[in-house]
Amino acid sequence: MKKYVPTMQYWEERITNTNNYTVVITGLGGQGLIRFLQILGYSLMRKGYKVITSEKHGLSQRGGKVTCFLRFGDEIAAPIPIIGSADMIIATEKACILDVLEFTKPDRSSKLIIATYEKESLSSEYPSEEYLLKVLNENSGHINFVPVMPIVAKFTNLKIINSVILGYITRFLPLNEEDLKESINQHFKKDLSVLNKKALEEGIKLKKKF
Repeated sequence: MKKYVPTMQYWEERITNTNNYTVVITGLGGQGLIRFLQILGYSLMRKGYKVITSEKHGLSQRGGKVTCFLRFGDEIAAPIPIIGSADMIIATEKACILDVLEFTKPDRSSKLIIATYEKESLSSEYPSEEYLLKVLNENSGHINFVPVMPIVAKFTNLKIINSVILGYITRFLPLNEEDLKESINQHFKKDLSVLNKKALEEGIKLKKKF
């Protein structure tokens, strides 16, 4: 896969504040990416950061690929980052990561957080593990596969993938378990809040193993 180089063809933004942090999130419609953004963004705002989020592609098309953006820091100039500027890219479905590699930094410093969930398409062949690893290594030196499926099997609920990932990324972001649990309480009703907090805990445990 061709490595994308930052250009001015989409957005004009001068990045002058190195305290800003950009997260790109990709997955499938119906996986709850908007709520993922809300939980993460709320947690960061409570820590005093300026936060801005946006979506790209059709969220209403259930099952279609979705890309969202979250930016936080001292001062955010635009909701959508320029190509080649993401600090972290999260894929809640494994193959979706291939569609957003243009946002990885040229120095391969972007962190890739990839759920091991695979949803094969009837219209196209699922990428092989060999191909996936080759392309990922070309674009990043920081690849993190998050083994979500054993946790999904434990709770028998695919929608907890996001909360597992939220727990996992606390190793990289200025957030802790209590920050995210408070945000989960704000965005889920009681029963779902309890379930997602348990999934969050499982994701935090994973960071101690990998």
